[in-house]
Amino acid sequence: MTPLATGAQPPPSADARRLKPEELDQLVAPIALYSDAVLAQIFMASTYPLQVIEAARFAKANPTLKGDALNQALKKYPWDDSVKALVSYPQILGMMDEKLDWMQKLGEATLSQQKDTKEAVQRVRARAQQPAQQPAKSQQPAQAYWYYCPSARAYYPTAPSCPEPWVKVPPRAQ
Repeated sequence: MTPLATGAQPPPSADARRLKPEELDQLVAPIALYSDAVLAQIFMASTYPLQVIEAARFAKANPTLKGDALNQALKKYPWDDSVKALVSYPQILGMMDEKLDWMQKLGEATLSQQKDTKEAVQRVRARAQQPAQQPAKSQQPAQAYWYYCPSARAYYPTAPSCPEPWVKVPPRAQ
């Protein structure tokens, strides 16, 4: 079976543009604070965009399926195990489905710059742990911020609401 028939992305070409560290940081920022186990599923699933789209449709059509019933229903589909695992995370699956360009870039980075992508996750995590810096009085405050929800381990709009106060995080230039 060809990669396109299975929904997998073909390997990036040798001349594919390598992303700079800042670009990778921006790419992984929406997902960097998920656990390593969930991140591994996201990275792998991003290399199967067609399957992610199909799984997102399945999840939307079957929102009440949980546990063993969900596992039984998923056995009918030839999707990669990483895609099946994300069906239990409809918020993540929905984001991947809605942001197809982002998912494609993430999949390409996962395949061609695996080490760099993992390092970007660590940089974003380290920045998220640092207190937000106050601008000097002579500086203009940033016009926009990212908002992070610690309990959801996600940024807005990935986390549409937050039970505790949002953490204001300065944005990174693309």
